[in-house]
Amino acid sequence: MKNACKLILSLSSAVLCASLTGCGIGGVSTPVTLNVPANAVTGKVMGGQQPVYNVAIQLYEVGLTGYGSASKPLLTPNTVYTTAYGNFTLPAFTCDTPGSLVYLTAVGGQPIPGTTNANLSMMVGLGACSGVTSQYIDVNEMTTIASVWSLAPFMTGIANIGSSFTNSLGISNAFASINKVANTATGALGGPALPSNGILPTTELNTLADILQACINSGGGVATDTTDGQTNGTACGRLFYLTGGGSGSTITDTVTAAMKIAQNPGTNVTKLNQLRASSPTFTPALNVNSSPTDWTIAIAYSGGGLNNPQVVATDQQGNVWLANGGNNSVSEFGPTGAAISTSTGFTGGGLSTPAGIAIDQSGNAWVANSGGTSITKIGPAGASATNYSGNSVSSPSSIAIDAAGNVFVGNGSGSKISAFTSTGGVLTGSPFAGGGLGTGGYVAVSPK
Repeated sequence: MKNACKLILSLSSAVLCASLTGCGIGGVSTPVTLNVPANAVTGKVMGGQQPVYNVAIQLYEVGLTGYGSASKPLLTPNTVYTTAYGNFTLPAFTCDTPGSLVYLTAVGGQPIPGTTNANLSMMVGLGACSGVTSQYIDVNEMTTIASVWSLAPFMTGIANIGSSFTNSLGISNAFASINKVANTATGALGGPALPSNGILPTTELNTLADILQACINSGGGVATDTTDGQTNGTACGRLFYLTGGGSGSTITDTVTAAMKIAQNPGTNVTKLNQLRASSPTFTPALNVNSSPTDWTIAIAYSGGGLNNPQVVATDQQGNVWLANGGNNSVSEFGPTGAAISTSTGFTGGGLSTPAGIAIDQSGNAWVANSGGTSITKIGPAGASATNYSGNSVSSPSSIAIDAAGNVFVGNGSGSKISAFTSTGGVLTGSPFAGGGLGTGGYVAVSPK
């Protein structure tokens, strides 16, 4: 795609053209409890187009003791269940801090009158507790897909979503991604946070929602219901079989099944695509005989000067930088996909067929100019552009930065590695040669 790039909901943190869920290092706020009054948060649980009765509703605060750490239930000892019309109202609850990230779960209930489905589970990520003080929430398959694909790197199960203290910004960016994929107030595809330059993979998202819906609007089941996950057994049994490794699968709920698809997007793709009902609820959907390569969810973005982008890097704030080979520029996008660079990208500083990019701890982008004999340093948000040459730089094609801020350049010719200090000076001993160095031009730096 020449003038667009993709943000992908997958296993790593928010990286344009590599993943969509959040990255960056953030601090931890001083605990200040936030009390949310009763009747402030209401909503509805839907299975496809049907309200689900007697669903158990819980609100969780994400864990902060590591990835996939235990979430904290906020409604205990209160128990909230949906009405016959799928409606619910939350009682008063207290978050540890106004910035605490919270999500809501819906488990069990009767998607069919008189039939309880213990395997039914759905969820929706709501974001900071301070923003949930007055809100309507629609919990359905689409808000579940949006939430699970965004939060998959941070979760091991429906009650285990968390991050470390050092990546609070990363999980915050992941929560922000949910509102790009779905509207949590209406349950519809396409959220209010989706930038105008973003395009959702509509048919794939609808198909994933339909796959879950087949199990959700049923009487449930277990993996041993089926012998092959495809031709026999219950809808839930087939789903759990295909997402949990066969008849020995321990998966028993639809959120965990969705998580497994998000974390292993290339597994049983064709068989999963054939699970949905013959008349799907969420349309347009993929043809049952035309499966995608995998279930990675990518949002395509344009603008920001994108033109034949070659490489990508992400800074500590989750901003994504791309080196454009088509117009000698660098593009920058925010964590939500909104363009920060102009329609022509960041230019200047001697940019010439940029082919490598790395970001230092100060937010500067260092670019290898493969079409010349220099590298370029671009300040945060394109504030400045400085060119550095000499030091045997020749057709550089890659660049890496160590913990001290020193910049190492892989040269496409000359069989040498050039190294600069964080201020652009020549690093003592540079350029480096010998040791079998050829002209491949690729360089990486050990984290230690």
